[in-house]
Amino acid sequence: MRESLVRTLGNLIEKWLWKPAGFVPSLDALEESHGVAGKWDVTMAVSGSREGHPLCVVELAGGKIIGDLRMVVTAGNVAVGGLQSLFSCPDPDNHYLLKRRRVRLSKYRRGTALLLGAANSDNYYHWMVDSVPRWKMFEAANRLNYDFVLLHPKPSRFQEEVLDRLNVPKTKRLRCGKYFVHQFERLVVPAKPPHGADKWVCSYLRSLFPEKSNGPVKLYLRRGAGRRRLVNETNIEAALAEMGFVSIEPGRLTVSEQAKSLGLARCIVAPHGAALTNLIFAPAGARVLELTHPGHKNECFPLIAATCGHQYAGIEGRLANGTNDSQDYIVDVPAVLQALGKIS
Repeated sequence: MRESLVRTLGNLIEKWLWKPAGFVPSLDALEESHGVAGKWDVTMAVSGSREGHPLCVVELAGGKIIGDLRMVVTAGNVAVGGLQSLFSCPDPDNHYLLKRRRVRLSKYRRGTALLLGAANSDNYYHWMVDSVPRWKMFEAANRLNYDFVLLHPKPSRFQEEVLDRLNVPKTKRLRCGKYFVHQFERLVVPAKPPHGADKWVCSYLRSLFPEKSNGPVKLYLRRGAGRRRLVNETNIEAALAEMGFVSIEPGRLTVSEQAKSLGLARCIVAPHGAALTNLIFAPAGARVLELTHPGHKNECFPLIAATCGHQYAGIEGRLANGTNDSQDYIVDVPAVLQALGKIS
């Protein structure tokens, strides 16, 4: 009796400990045997060119989402690379997500689900650049007859504002929880938009927020996040204020207000952070100075600046010793002013 109970419990636990049964490197590698019910190349329709980043949309019969949008897998549990948390996974055998076995409860829903949210779309940059442009891809593939739009479990005001602009009914916004395998009758999956935002991405985001601009010409964007604090930010703001800069904290504004605030900006200074996503809304030719953390390198904002025709410069700070957070940093005021002089 005891052995039978242990065996039964073991079988249940084994069933709940989800693990992948295989891996394909990209959406393009999926075949009919994986449950592909449709595949659409939308590169030309979306970007206006067949050059550059290829874009496709795939419909999977019985497709699954693992946890909080971490992975896309087929009905047979084959994980799909090139998107979500596996977007840069050249060696899947060593990726922690494909090795991890975690208890996850299965949920099945009839109907069609659109994967809109990127895996880290609770972040403003990843929502605006990696997630929202997927809607244009759904439009190009004519896949807007849906029952669910799949979103990160952590809601935010900026997500809801954009979803309202896209006319997504609140009743169809489905937030995928971490401890579940979410399976759908039909799962529509778009390729990941290009890193750093192509021209079509920037144009599409501007089309969603076309309100007339009313912001200042010189802007300093405060970083509201608690990590990687710029500890002498007040000193930098004071020096910039003497030069006519106005400080705002984009994280406290709506997306519409952020777009309008950047709409007339000709010179923008900001520490590295998601607020710089709003360079997309600044007029071409704006001068941009990014204050970067010495231990955190990311090329996304230089890429956006280049796409939008801005004049970009970056200045690396130094770690701030003696603070409570080892990730705090300092950018010396004279260095900021000198760098500004070079791009003015």
